[in-house]
Amino acid sequence: MKIDLPLERYAGNPILTPDQMPFRCYTVFNAGATIFNGQVLLLLRVEKCDRETYFHVATSRDGIHFDVNPEPIQYPLSETEKRTRRAHRFDMRITKLEGTYYVCHAAWLDPWGCCIGMATTTDFVHFKPFPHLSEPSNRNAVLFPEKINGLYARLDRPQNVPNWGSLWVSYSPDLEFWGRSMPLNLPKTAWFTNKAGSGTIPIKTPHGWLEIYHATAPTCSSENYYLGAMLLDLNDPSQVIAAPKEFILAAEKDYECMGQSPNVVFTSGAVEMPDGTLNVYYAGADTRMCLAQTTVKKLTDWCLK
Repeated sequence: MKIDLPLERYAGNPILTPDQMPFRCYTVFNAGATIFNGQVLLLLRVEKCDRETYFHVATSRDGIHFDVNPEPIQYPLSETEKRTRRAHRFDMRITKLEGTYYVCHAAWLDPWGCCIGMATTTDFVHFKPFPHLSEPSNRNAVLFPEKINGLYARLDRPQNVPNWGSLWVSYSPDLEFWGRSMPLNLPKTAWFTNKAGSGTIPIKTPHGWLEIYHATAPTCSSENYYLGAMLLDLNDPSQVIAAPKEFILAAEKDYECMGQSPNVVFTSGAVEMPDGTLNVYYAGADTRMCLAQTTVKKLTDWCLK
């Protein structure tokens, strides 16, 4: 008997591996995703064999087979980053809002820790960073695709206790000053005992904002990552309408269990295709890019039921 799953792996996984890149590299993972010029665009996190992180644009008409730009993007340092000994950026998320593409990412500042950085672009060639980053420690920021009650809104994950953190929602009048922060009341489950953070850009549905997020829990050998889904109130996304206690994806396949970080599934973006398929792009073991598929309606119905 075939079980109807809320999220199903693409049979041809993984869709991008280090061996498929047009250059030598160690990993390709944690890509932001959006639609740009009628194509699916991924902003790939690539670790070259010097273990430094670069970002490469990949585009696809079918959302499965990608052409990767061999040249990394050029992204100037923010004013905050210029004051650090080493600025390390990772895990881009892409939101189209009011005709502009906003890129949110984590920025590790030596010696202070992880902050949230943001930039704008209209062509994915030229990036204009916001001059200031958030205070540490915060990461996993996603910007909502429209204002809520006249304010910009984002999900993020402050993490003041080592190896623990959860989702909060914050608001801003101008994308620079953030406040009115409130935590989300997520259910504690056996797969969320350490930390949880946002993954995809929230998708607006009649029943609430649909968000795919990650959570972690320790096993006897590793800290395993899982993907879950939830619905947030349209006018107050700090209010969780539905958050099923079952995960929608766990590391089970070889390409999810073996690699730089074993037993990890991690998403930074999803794209709704013209036929209604929701392509959820996720990394397996912090090493390679994978694809899982569903529809917005199917995942929303699963949350509500």
